[in-house]
Amino acid sequence: MKPHYFIGIKIPQNIAEHLTAERDAWNLQSHKRQTPAQDMHITLLFIGEDVHDEIGQVEQLLAQIKQQPFMLNIDGIKTFGNSATPRIIYASLENSGELIELQQQVNKALESLKIRPDLKEFVPHITLASKWAGGKPAAPQFSISEIQFEVTDFSLFRIVPKEMSRYQKIANYPL
Repeated sequence: MKPHYFIGIKIPQNIAEHLTAERDAWNLQSHKRQTPAQDMHITLLFIGEDVHDEIGQVEQLLAQIKQQPFMLNIDGIKTFGNSATPRIIYASLENSGELIELQQQVNKALESLKIRPDLKEFVPHITLASKWAGGKPAAPQFSISEIQFEVTDFSLFRIVPKEMSRYQKIANYPL
């Protein structure tokens, strides 16, 4: 099986550790996977398997994106899926024109390739827990501190499922 890839923003370590500590305080047992601090990120574009051997071109095209650093605000907790048995619990982000612009630039930069962006609406988020484990439904009212951080770069990641850090940067792009 070929490796899978995505383009994303790595969450600063101190923010990721804070999110992990708050999530751990919930004593969450409803999900099989809890995202470790070193893997927390915001996905801009999921590529998946590089079936057309275009990852080298992706690296070059992403280097052409120009944008200034910007601030993001984590503003709460939300879920994907049924609210009583959610597939994913995530830290939500306040609306950010700069983040939307960056995501659109990533999509546009790769238009000439055979890679096709995910057609689902872009919902910026930081996954805290995934894979519903069953049993007692999740508590619907998790809370988290509002946190602000600066985005100064984005990266191309390779997914390595069996390693401690599942998401490995293969290229980094400063803003």
